[in-house]
Amino acid sequence: MKNKQILLTWDAFNNGFVVTAKVLKSLLLEKKVSIDFIYYLQNQELSDENLAEIDVFFERKKYGEVLKKFDDERIIDRIKENRAISESLKLETEVLPKFQNKRVSINGVTNYQSIYDSLITFLKDKIYDRENIDLHINISPGTPQMHVVWLMLNSAGYLPANTTLWSSQYDKTKKKTYLEEVRFTPNIFLSELLNKKYLNNAHRLNPNETKSQKRKAAESRLALFSHIPNASILLLGERGTGKSTYVRELIVKKYNKDYPFSELACGTFSEELMKSELFGYKKGAFTGAVKDKEGILSKFTKGGVLFLDEIQDLSKSLQRQLIQVLQTGNYFPLGADQPEKTNFRLIAASNISFSDLTSNMLDYDFFDRISRFIVQIPSLRECQEDFVINWQNVWNDISSFEDAPSVIWNDKIHGFLKSKKLYGNYRDMQKLASYILAFYFESHKKDVAVDKAIKEFEKWNVEKASSDKSYFVEGKTYNEMVAKFNKELAEWSINNYGNKKKASGVLNRSESMLSKDLKMDRLK
Repeated sequence: MKNKQILLTWDAFNNGFVVTAKVLKSLLLEKKVSIDFIYYLQNQELSDENLAEIDVFFERKKYGEVLKKFDDERIIDRIKENRAISESLKLETEVLPKFQNKRVSINGVTNYQSIYDSLITFLKDKIYDRENIDLHINISPGTPQMHVVWLMLNSAGYLPANTTLWSSQYDKTKKKTYLEEVRFTPNIFLSELLNKKYLNNAHRLNPNETKSQKRKAAESRLALFSHIPNASILLLGERGTGKSTYVRELIVKKYNKDYPFSELACGTFSEELMKSELFGYKKGAFTGAVKDKEGILSKFTKGGVLFLDEIQDLSKSLQRQLIQVLQTGNYFPLGADQPEKTNFRLIAASNISFSDLTSNMLDYDFFDRISRFIVQIPSLRECQEDFVINWQNVWNDISSFEDAPSVIWNDKIHGFLKSKKLYGNYRDMQKLASYILAFYFESHKKDVAVDKAIKEFEKWNVEKASSDKSYFVEGKTYNEMVAKFNKELAEWSINNYGNKKKASGVLNRSESMLSKDLKMDRLK
């Protein structure tokens, strides 16, 4: 289904509706964009001449009767020009776009905050919940303050997917309206804000925009649990589901800006380096310790949030050390003989399943202490209702640089995402969006870029479950899958009970069969 094309524009009070009529003509004849609907915004009652222009353009009243009401040649010329443009457009489209006046209440045409608030209200009311649309905004009509607010809304990611900003300028000498796409990426203060907003490739999070019930439930539960002081929270979910973003946006932001926050990915540190980062050390504690180093735990003298991502990669010995810290609030820097105090709220995250975490990866006592509350973050494929806003956030993330096009989104992208498992979740979306952006700069044709990006994505996509522990492998037989399970069971039991003989007794399976199991994995 083809997207509906919607034009949004302020009323050009002093110059009349003919400004919008000329933009429509340029969009249709030069830019090949056929507008289906127009929202015509105004902050005051339309003038009689402006209403007359609209009546003539959309044939609401008879042309001759409208002309008789005016004797001002300037107004008559505008009405005639509207009539001529309307007739020319009907030859091309047969049907003119639908039209709606929309009164927007603001406290003044130079009041930035009021203009911003009114446009946000309008967008939520008329635009945000609509899918399969391309939004076109002519930012030129209105006051300079109105122009600035449009640019700020666009740069901050508050305009829907597939929004194009246009600037219209009328050349009196050539009697022609020139229409140009606005590509503006600020590189000063607002860029600084955006860079922080999308730190570490994290998508923008606004729970009010979530549509899927599963993600709404997860966000609601996380917000609820975050109100309980110092209670640990464990976030579970596949890689790329946005767990880190939820910690920063829904938990850390509940505290004031001076409240310490530290984030560590456990999988990026060796055990010794992780100890050094957390606990710090004293001069002479080991070779190379030429001076004291304060650890992260030293920041939390009066509270704070410590976020440990990839918690399953934390060594068992370090888990046991942290149990004591969580239980007593005391820790020893490496090489110290006196404890130091710490007080923090622990948030942990893992892309490993609950059963795997509790069966062999985490010490039971440690698991109890990090999982006072548990929240499962659903995968993107379980929340397809959010694909549109997910895509817009991802696009804003990767395209915050000069000359980047506005969001590219169509039914082909939507259908493709629905057809994939997206085990990388937001990372898969980022990959596809990056391909589209790259190929767009090659051809400057959106459809071509989308086709090439999908082929490239398919070429390198890994369509498999996120856990390597899965025994269910497409194309393998029952016996092959059972063989893989038997091999891992044999390995686990021998390691757990110390030798093959003891494992054989516990499992009630002969040693020779266990030896056979160890050799029977045919899934590799």
